[in-house]
Amino acid sequence: MSLTATGSGLGRFARASDDYVADIVAARQKLGGRKLSAQEKQAKLATILQDKVSGITRLGQSMIGPIQLKLRYQGILRNVLLEDALTPGVPVEYDVLDDLGTSYVLHSNEGEVKVTPFEGKRVGVRLFRIAAQPQIKKEDLYYLRANIVEYTQDETKQAIMRQEDGRLITLLEASAAAYRNVDASAAPGGALPNEVLVAGDYLTPGDLYTAVTVTDRRELDSTRLLMNPQEYRDFYRWEINSTGWAFKDSVVAGERIVQFGEFQIGKSIIIPPGTVYLTPEPQFLGVFPVMYSLDVEENHQVATFHRGWVMDELVGMAILNPRGIVILRKV
Repeated sequence: MSLTATGSGLGRFARASDDYVADIVAARQKLGGRKLSAQEKQAKLATILQDKVSGITRLGQSMIGPIQLKLRYQGILRNVLLEDALTPGVPVEYDVLDDLGTSYVLHSNEGEVKVTPFEGKRVGVRLFRIAAQPQIKKEDLYYLRANIVEYTQDETKQAIMRQEDGRLITLLEASAAAYRNVDASAAPGGALPNEVLVAGDYLTPGDLYTAVTVTDRRELDSTRLLMNPQEYRDFYRWEINSTGWAFKDSVVAGERIVQFGEFQIGKSIIIPPGTVYLTPEPQFLGVFPVMYSLDVEENHQVATFHRGWVMDELVGMAILNPRGIVILRKV
């Protein structure tokens, strides 16, 4: 008996690899160890080609997928925050050691030794659930040649990644705004602390250097740029005197721009147009605690002839060091 994925709709076509091995062994035993002649091989191939149900034609049809309507969504969350797999039953708390943002009193001992007390904090992170319930019609398993089960589950995973990234952008905005409670003077030009206004129609190298100077003064290297595809295309508009011949030659040769100088460039349609986020490495920014990753359970609606699943994850997000965030906004 062949084993196939439950609810996949492929049981009428799929066979286990052991079944093919058994067929090969049986065929060899039938021939008594004798190999097929050239004429017998040609006749066998002709028979396979004539089989329109389970032969080569059927195999070729199963390899033809649907026309793709868009590129696959690539999430950015795990490249921004530090992923942390949690242990069930253990409180979700993180240590933050801080000597900035608070006024301390220096204690002297005979004018030689000065002691600065450092501050230790425990930050608790609340977890939340992201879930989706995709469904497909039972008859589509029979009408379509493409694997609609795999397609549906993959599209749902992409939708969950969009929800993750949307929450990340909200968190970055909230942490940048709350930073005024630590440093009220941290407003290099915008309405919020850590915000730089871009006056031109597109980004320039000068805008990037202005933003990174803010974090340089805070003893941090913020070199990751997160932007909408609209701002990403600004890099292609830069003149040769700003980029150099090597940069332009690589673009003309078809290479994608993933780095400019010290900056690593990432793009996502989730990021609002006209906004660019400058962040440090994940270990200097925040955490992404995960109690359990994406879990898939069957949720078939038999009475309505629908196949369905419940896909969910239990995660959290926290910015523990907002000093490294700078937001560039076009006016």
